[in-house]
This record gives sequence, structure tokens and C-alpha cells, in this order.
Amino acid sequence: MTDRSREAVAFIDTVDGTAAQAVSACAGWTTHEIAAHVTGIAVEVSRHLDPYLQGDPVPQTRSFEEREAPLQALEHPALLRRLAAEEERMRRLVDAVLEREPGAVIPWTGRQMAVAKFIPHLRNEHALHRWDIAGDDDTSGELLGNMELMDHSVGELGAILLRAGREHDPEPDADFHVRLRTAGQPDLRVVVEAGHATLAWPADDADEPAVEMDAGARQLFIWGRRPDHRGRLRSHLGASQLARLQALLSGY
Repeated sequence: MTDRSREAVAFIDTVDGTAAQAVSACAGWTTHEIAAHVTGIAVEVSRHLDPYLQGDPVPQTRSFEEREAPLQALEHPALLRRLAAEEERMRRLVDAVLEREPGAVIPWTGRQMAVAKFIPHLRNEHALHRWDIAGDDDTSGELLGNMELMDHSVGELGAILLRAGREHDPEPDADFHVRLRTAGQPDLRVVVEAGHATLAWPADDADEPAVEMDAGARQLFIWGRRPDHRGRLRSHLGASQLARLQALLSGY
């Protein structure tokens, strides 16, 4: 079976070493709710892959609230045991599907998802939600700065990460082009055109308005988080442009 990822190991260790009642960076959530959320994702992936392996219909994806409620009701030590067990079960099922069908694609949250993408998807969840608990420590910087995870975020969720922010867009009918610039990595464009908003890797080096940031800060920023340490983001935008960018990337 594929080994547990560095992100999963770090997340599980951090959750295990943090008080269940500690308030996280996710509004309304403590460590316990974070653990239930991440466990719920693994449970839901397995709930899709198990019938797929058996040749049965893949069920409709449940909402976060539906899948997480029974997990939140668990005592914290029991939830932590479930977290580790469900993460392992999910990896076993992913491996089984990919061994039989490397290009397998299944329905997931109203779209089609390549089974091979579930592991990087969970790696992202582990890295981001570990930051929600631990903040800007060295481990967060290392895990969140991984270009592979950033590329997954953009490729799989480029439009989705802006969907909620569009509801707060102060100029919803105006086009918008801003680059999130990180030394040593490609620029990332935040684009609003003809009413459609997305994140995309540019095909050129055009000189566009930009915000400079380190790699870990950029991953946090597109997911609606803001680094604890000031100075990691340096804006070359006007005040109204910066405010609009922050609104567009205000949370998934």
C-alpha cells in the first residue's frame, strides 16, 4: 500500500498533540471539528471507491454537514483513532482501484474526479488544516510551499476557489487580471473575464499588476487563509484592486 504522506503524518501528529478544544483558524471550529472534517473526507472517498471496486453504482457525494455530524459526536480520542484508520483505509482503496484501472474516474461533488487525484487532494487538506491548528511554523512553510500541491489546487479547483468570493466581489461586472508572484515558481493569475472567475497558470510573462509572496503564503492565500506573519505578502496594486483580490480569495 502507498505510504502515508508527509502531510498526513504531520497533520495527525499535530492534531494528536493539540487540545481538542483549542480554537483553530477556521471560524467556529476547534481542533475537534478540524479532525472530524478531515476524517469525513477520507470516509467519503472510501464510500465512493468501495462500490466502484465492486461494480456497484457510486453514491451521490454527501454534504460536509451530513458526513461530519456523527464524527463530531465522537469523543476526541475515538475520533483520533478513526482519523488514522480512515486515512489508511482510503489509501488502500485508492491503490486497489488504480492497480486495476490507472485512469479511473468517478463522480465526486457534482463533477468527475480522477481517482489518482484523491491522494494529492487529501495532502492539500492535511497541509492546510494543519496550518489552521499550528499556524506559521517551519513544517507549515515546508508543506504548503510544495509546488505539486499548488498545481493540484489550481488544476482541480481553479474556479471553485473563487466561487464563494464572487458573492462578495465589489465590482462583479468588471474584468480583473492580477498575478500572484512567487520567486522560483511560475506566476499564478487571478482572472475575471466575461463574468467567469478562475485561477490559471499564464502562458506568457506579461507585465500585469502583482502581489509578491512566498510559496507557502500563496497556497494559503488562494484557499482564503492569511499568513500569521506580516510582510509575507507585498502588494503592487492600488488599494481598490487589493481589496477586490482579497474579497475574491476570501475562502472556499
